[in-house]
Amino acid sequence: MHILIAPDSYKGSLTARQVCDILAQALLTHPGVTVATLPLSDGGEGFGTCCVDACNGDILYTNAVDLYGNTIQAPLYTWGDTALIECAATCALQTKKDIMAASSYGVGMQLKNAKDLGFHHFIIGLGGSGMCDGGAGALAALGVAFYDRNGTSIPHPTGGDLQRIERLQIPSGFQHYVKGMHFTYACDVTNPYTGENGAAAVFGPQKGATPAQVQLLNNGMAHLAALLPNAVSALPGAGAAGGLCGGLYGVLGGSTQSGFDLLAALADLDSAIAGADLVITGEGRTDRQTLMGKLPYQVAQRAKKLGKRCVVISGDGDGTLVGDKVITLTDKDTPPRAAIAHAAALLAEKADLLLQ
Repeated sequence: MHILIAPDSYKGSLTARQVCDILAQALLTHPGVTVATLPLSDGGEGFGTCCVDACNGDILYTNAVDLYGNTIQAPLYTWGDTALIECAATCALQTKKDIMAASSYGVGMQLKNAKDLGFHHFIIGLGGSGMCDGGAGALAALGVAFYDRNGTSIPHPTGGDLQRIERLQIPSGFQHYVKGMHFTYACDVTNPYTGENGAAAVFGPQKGATPAQVQLLNNGMAHLAALLPNAVSALPGAGAAGGLCGGLYGVLGGSTQSGFDLLAALADLDSAIAGADLVITGEGRTDRQTLMGKLPYQVAQRAKKLGKRCVVISGDGDGTLVGDKVITLTDKDTPPRAAIAHAAALLAEKADLLLQ
């Protein structure tokens, strides 16, 4: 029996690669079993590593800043002429949640670093961010200037600065600078830039925004949208990463693509599924939201189309069926907190259930 292991990460406990390695080690103890592993991500945490694994690429580290302007060594995930910047690595949501002071400036620094290193195709993984600045910070790092009504420069704009921005100025040589650069925004949400389903309204509270701050951020982003050269109101996913997707598109252009679809193509997932007798996938928690298009659902649907059995093994669940069978690390004797703390051992223990 040939088994394909293609999971997402178990957020807060195991990376997708760790899940693959633990299950492979356990399953290979069974006679006649062969295993292929393919760690996956939908554009958030671990997306860059999965892409590099699929393409035999390299990870470079360059100077950047985090959400709050602290200097960090941030990863650039590279292969061929492509550099991938992962929001979850450069401007990840932190324990400290001060959304009005958070900025995407570090992502812009990473884009500039990648350009200076000679790359021409740029992928921005938009999951797992902690800001809601409409992309203003990243644009500032790339050289776009922002000014308030008094003509005073706003050099490092944050979410709290959006309503102060009276005008923006794109440098005269900017179009020449970005000529030949191609931008792909990898995301698995379709939220617009602003409005009741926009970046501030939907994702702001998750990043610590109060109801009053949500309103301020939404108004600020609407104000910024009116200043951007390219219209963003009709762009699906413009609200991803606190509006970073829309802000960058509004100046740089480019295209959006499902992070999962992008990685599935790079890794030739369909061929891997077609060559397997059993497909195993999973995530931190499988529930009704999984059916809305989360990674294990996408894998299960591809397996079904190709006539392959698919079993999901996840940290926790609510009984929702995805694929042919769902196994969870939690049970009547193992609450979620214990499953997170002992995920590796529990995963190895329950691997045999995948073959039943």
